[in-house]
Amino acid sequence: MTVGKWRIALAGWLGLIFLLSSRWLAFGMSADATEAYFGILNYAVRKLAHLTEYAVLTYLWLRSIWIEPRRFGPCLAWSALLSVCCAVTDEIHQHSVPERLGTWTDVVYDAAGILLMVFVLWKIRNGENAALKRRMLGCSNRAADRA
Repeated sequence: MTVGKWRIALAGWLGLIFLLSSRWLAFGMSADATEAYFGILNYAVRKLAHLTEYAVLTYLWLRSIWIEPRRFGPCLAWSALLSVCCAVTDEIHQHSVPERLGTWTDVVYDAAGILLMVFVLWKIRNGENAALKRRMLGCSNRAADRA
């Protein structure tokens, strides 16, 4: 995918995050509403959703802003920072929705997902598996070696 397509995917993901936090879906996304589906696992499922949501966001940020192979580190740091900013603003947004509750602990779970993705991407980038680098980072062996 080209950078433009990654940016479209990023915009779509950010839109989905906003939609899930908004009044339109508040009735089905509250802790009480999801407990009927997940029962005793409700808390774990909800927090794993936070980790996953922001891990994906971090990946999409990286693929949207990383153009030059040598700038992997700074782009990964920016991706993490931008994702944390999105997590904070999402919780502020949820705080303003009557049916939702914005909490700082959710930002901690979001940050855990962000850090996990940073770790995974860093390991892939510096690893030996060329096929995985090509699939996840879109770079060839030579481009990855220069980065």
